[in-house]
Amino acid sequence: MKHYEISDEYRTGNDRIDQQHAKMLDYTWRAHELFADENMLFKADDIRKILEGLEYYTVVHFAEEEEFMERIGFDGRKEHIGQHEAFREKIRGFIARVPELSLATQDDMLGEVFEYLQEWWKVHITHEDRKYVDFERKNGMLPEEV
Repeated sequence: MKHYEISDEYRTGNDRIDQQHAKMLDYTWRAHELFADENMLFKADDIRKILEGLEYYTVVHFAEEEEFMERIGFDGRKEHIGQHEAFREKIRGFIARVPELSLATQDDMLGEVFEYLQEWWKVHITHEDRKYVDFERKNGMLPEEV
């Protein structure tokens, strides 16, 4: 799997979190590449691997992010954790659907997965994750310019 270089629009200003986001974005782009691969006939095993990899990595990442928010005393932590749980549930739902995939439905699901992940990046990382970074900066724990 290639390592995705995270763009400035997705940077939070916390290097550790940004590195983890880049790894998660790798899974997003792998889903896109798989969707675009017209030479691969049956993709269910690869879809499952992408989703399970993402599920595992989010457990690691979300735990670290949640601990970080607790350490800095972020007041939006509870709501943020709820968003993480909703993401995990959505990924579990996708995983549960993999055994039912057919040649006719697999690309539709891949498109759905990719669209969901793109929206997650646009909303959660660029808005929600920035809230705790702004909180950290406002409280003097992070330099003004990142």
